[in-house]
Amino acid sequence: MLEQLHSWLRRATPAGAWNSVALSTLASLGRRGPLRLTELVAAERITQPGMTGLVGRMAAAGLVARERDPADGRATLVSITPVGLAYLQQIRARRAAVIAEHVRDLPPAMLRSLIDALDALETLAGQPITTGVETT
Repeated sequence: MLEQLHSWLRRATPAGAWNSVALSTLASLGRRGPLRLTELVAAERITQPGMTGLVGRMAAAGLVARERDPADGRATLVSITPVGLAYLQQIRARRAAVIAEHVRDLPPAMLRSLIDALDALETLAGQPITTGVETT
């Protein structure tokens, strides 16, 4: 059921300039603050070269900023910029509007069930994925 919901949400979200990995990366940076490239690779489950390229494209677009890690000058920290945060908020608002349009047509009992499930879903979504997933 969760796979169906994920697929529906992906289709319900208006197409944007950035793919789901880029949006997930921005969301991680917005939620967790500056992260090393290696942390982003682990979080997003893509290759180091793939993340390096994605961060480079997002930096060129002004969505993220790169700087040397003060704790280790060999490492790079990536942070979301105000432009990136505004873009992420715009995508979330568009997604929420589409979802709200569909949710309001549900019978009241189903709507109540969705509302009751939000805390559990938020907790689940906030848990780190540490087992059962292979990395590339």
